[in-house]
Amino acid sequence: MRFKFFKRSKKVAIITGATGGLGKDLVKHLSNEHYRIIMVARNIKQLEQISLHYGKEVTGCLCDISHNNEIAYLCNDIRSRFGQIDVLIHSAGTICPGPLEMQTDQMIADQIQVNLTGAILITKGLLPLMKRNSSIIFINSLGGILPLKHSTLYSASKFGLRGFALALSMELRPKRIYVSSIFPGAIETQMLHREMKCGGSILNFCSPPLSTEAVCLTVLKAIRQKKLEYFLPKWSGLQIKPLMMQPSLLKFIMPLLERIGRKGQKAWQEQQLISPPKK
Repeated sequence: MRFKFFKRSKKVAIITGATGGLGKDLVKHLSNEHYRIIMVARNIKQLEQISLHYGKEVTGCLCDISHNNEIAYLCNDIRSRFGQIDVLIHSAGTICPGPLEMQTDQMIADQIQVNLTGAILITKGLLPLMKRNSSIIFINSLGGILPLKHSTLYSASKFGLRGFALALSMELRPKRIYVSSIFPGAIETQMLHREMKCGGSILNFCSPPLSTEAVCLTVLKAIRQKKLEYFLPKWSGLQIKPLMMQPSLLKFIMPLLERIGRKGQKAWQEQQLISPPKK
């Protein structure tokens, strides 16, 4: 898919994972903020449908982040066509829940690649286009600060993404390029439903799953405020960060969290019977 020509008069935002439930809503919100948007995803039909819906202000680029050669092509193509990027949002992510001994080598590689390595390579490749007051935003997860049993690779990749973002923020601050990470709990998307069908963490339901709207509004806030980290729900960071200063406490706290999660999952399942998720 070839990019359309964008005039330089408007700010440009790039969104990875743009055809997912969260990605599509990010496109809508940034379009309402009058950004010109480059969507990055691996589903060409959905890229074309979304692009046609929004018209010339939104275009798509086919890229499978699990392949480094496609990332290299993506970055080269964008650098050849644009003089500046104002916002880079990393929304792509994947999870394959299950005990470590059940994870294939490919499942391990895919989660590390999409959740961590791909985000690093795209950031590195597009950094020359990031100018003063631009923003790099990572959609992380509470699983990036609280370890998730039976989602070890997901937690590892998201913990790594947090470390990368923190270090990068210090590196880029003198250039006035700002790095923000958003740590939502579970988000009400098809990805959550697929995850739970495969044995996803019960901790997803320690609080009700978030709407994509809530996450999108936090992304817009991060673009304006340029703070380092945002937690959703807000109280989660206040509770989890002190806990992780003493990881040995996890063995005492985790049974309580799991009980809360099982109760929350039951309520969520009952809600699905009343209001099934949209396809």
